[in-house]
Amino acid sequence: MTEQTPVKPESCAEESVAIPSQTIVRLRHLLAGGDRHAAGSIQLIGLSALRTELGDRWGSVKARVHDQTERLLVRHMGPSDVWLRADEANYLVVFATLDRQAGELVSGRIVAELHRLMLGSADTSRIAVRSIVTEIDGHLVVEEKSLDQLMASLLQQSAASPPSITEVGEGRPVGATVASELEAFRPDICFRPVFDVSHKVLSTYVCHPDGATKRLLGALSTDEMRYEEHMFEADVEVLRRSVEIYGELYQNSFRYMQNVTVGFSTLSVGRYRREYISVCHEIPVHLRPFMVFVLHGVPPGVPYGRVAEITTVLKSYCRAILVLIDDGTPNLAAFAQAGVRGLGVTIQPGEPETRAANRINSLGAHVRRHGMLFFVDGIRTAAMLRVAGDAGASYVAGPLIGGEIDVPEHMKHVTERELIQRSAKLTRRR
Repeated sequence: MTEQTPVKPESCAEESVAIPSQTIVRLRHLLAGGDRHAAGSIQLIGLSALRTELGDRWGSVKARVHDQTERLLVRHMGPSDVWLRADEANYLVVFATLDRQAGELVSGRIVAELHRLMLGSADTSRIAVRSIVTEIDGHLVVEEKSLDQLMASLLQQSAASPPSITEVGEGRPVGATVASELEAFRPDICFRPVFDVSHKVLSTYVCHPDGATKRLLGALSTDEMRYEEHMFEADVEVLRRSVEIYGELYQNSFRYMQNVTVGFSTLSVGRYRREYISVCHEIPVHLRPFMVFVLHGVPPGVPYGRVAEITTVLKSYCRAILVLIDDGTPNLAAFAQAGVRGLGVTIQPGEPETRAANRINSLGAHVRRHGMLFFVDGIRTAAMLRVAGDAGASYVAGPLIGGEIDVPEHMKHVTERELIQRSAKLTRRR
């Protein structure tokens, strides 16, 4: 191995990329421990681009940048993975089992999330993903590509390998993945944008378990006890992480409305409710006016007393409480009397548009009659967007509005026409 071997990057930077000598020394030391740290892939996570974007602010926020970077590393690393701070601008990450592509994806996600937290947005075309590889002559070199290039490559592979057979990017059978992950359930979160119909703006984000977590919860749907336990764990993670992320964004003068989903079972079982409320106590006072709890999984005929009990314990920690239903006829009078601010309905994937339109129109009229806000989730087409608007929906969400992201973005003004144009593009791609 050489102490410093430059290599021209594949795409991002015009300058050569070199491995600092001190990083080489630390890498050698890290890998000298034996098979426990055998590397499936080795990545360099750099802060240089972020430091450039922050400019004069770097000196005052540098400590917070490193603290947030290390929190993200802890969150995304597996139990056998290791990382260290190689120097002022780089972290060295050794993935024990992930191949190079999977390691690059995790690293890219960490860098993108860090940029969103510190800058409010992430330009994926400028985010570099760097892998350490060994050439035939034994030299260590860094190969660099943009996160955009990496995602494009993944999409091409996904088209050739149907997700119904394997997990995209992992090459493992879905059934085996579910079985193994249930043994060590580690919920994760994501955010989705919500469209404010009246003000024509994306200024609200709903935080909920990510797709992988929902898939695992779905696998437990027939085991009520385990399902409730894991749902509680997911709800706590959603609350804790969303508050942590908002805390970072708030310090960077970033404001938005944050909707946090929570299951009815979590707030109905005494021991779960007590622990969940103890986490609510940790919400900073200055963030509470921006927090909205979205209660889901509520039984259609739930009595007023149960709803009132839940709203009473939550109202001190938020701006409002909403209820999201999947189907059925809810007890609107009980919700309104208990102080629920709004009620929403979910359009299920594959649901006939005629049936969905009938549900939206019927429920929307009743919700507004009781003085509550009406919102619709699961919007996938221009037709359903128009139906929701005509039914008086104040807020809408779904794939048409925006997909899952790691961190909320800056407020964006957008019209229904622009959303419909987006729908047309998505349809053509399918």
